[in-house]
Amino acid sequence: MTPEQLQKLKAAKDKSHNKREGNEKGLYIVHTGMGKGKTSAAMNMVYRHLAHGRRAAVVQFVKSTDAFESGDRIMLERLSELGMPVSIDVLGGGFTWETQDPQADRQRAQEAFARAVELINDPDVPLVLLDELHIALKHGQLDLAQVVEAISNKPAMCHVITTGRRAPEELIELADLVTDFTKVKHPISAGIPAQIGIEY
Repeated sequence: MTPEQLQKLKAAKDKSHNKREGNEKGLYIVHTGMGKGKTSAAMNMVYRHLAHGRRAAVVQFVKSTDAFESGDRIMLERLSELGMPVSIDVLGGGFTWETQDPQADRQRAQEAFARAVELINDPDVPLVLLDELHIALKHGQLDLAQVVEAISNKPAMCHVITTGRRAPEELIELADLVTDFTKVKHPISAGIPAQIGIEY
């Protein structure tokens, strides 16, 4: 590009940016798809909030403290102990084939959702991550209408992120930002197990 073209491009970009100024709002963000990285990308937004001195909260559905030593949980707990304004509630019992108790799974999911609603409506928490919420919905552990209602009625400047495979179409329609993580290749297909520092 010529210098003149670059100047025109910059002027157009600046004009577009200036038009968006003042339109900030709390976003509803969906991370879904069969690919790896949904939770990891969401956690990065948690870390960004903390870097700017803003509070963040994580509620984990399905995932259990007994299943494995989650690096995300360890890091957030350490940051909290150091005085960073973050909380993590790990309220799942594990995957359904592990728990063998659908009623207990449903109860845990409902408790996690009640905690999520409490955090979403806390004016001092501008970011709430609901990790693996889509999985709890897929297994019928939560009422989708209640989830839609809670997210629809969130405070104006509260960001909510939900993760998990197979996000319901209703949540995709409601969201401001949707990313579909596509699996191109995964080591599990080659018989390589989940590894510390990579998957957890």
